[in-house]
Amino acid sequence: MSNPRSARTAKKDQKERDIKESPEPRIQFVTMDKKMLESAFAMAREGYMQKQRGELAHWQDVAKKIKERFDIYHSKAKAWNCVVGKDFGSFVSFNAKNVAYFYIAEMGVLLWKHA
Repeated sequence: MSNPRSARTAKKDQKERDIKESPEPRIQFVTMDKKMLESAFAMAREGYMQKQRGELAHWQDVAKKIKERFDIYHSKAKAWNCVVGKDFGSFVSFNAKNVAYFYIAEMGVLLWKHA
């Protein structure tokens, strides 16, 4: 029988390794505060590494994880949107101080809040 605490610790350790081993983010455009941006970077870097290992099949799986976690941790309303991929265009409306567009290696991330 496995220990739930050790499973959580292993998962946390993997997240930390993912963040350290993934490429540094390259910012294209950002208006969100530093704490929120660091959270977005961590989630994106973790998702990037999961995609590279084959744990996530598609870029949209990475986008879904980021969006759902931002809805939980950075908003009372489910107003976050996220696009992830290698090639996309966009034209979006967003709340002030609630948008980030950056790259982790070839993976582009556009994250914004609109309510």
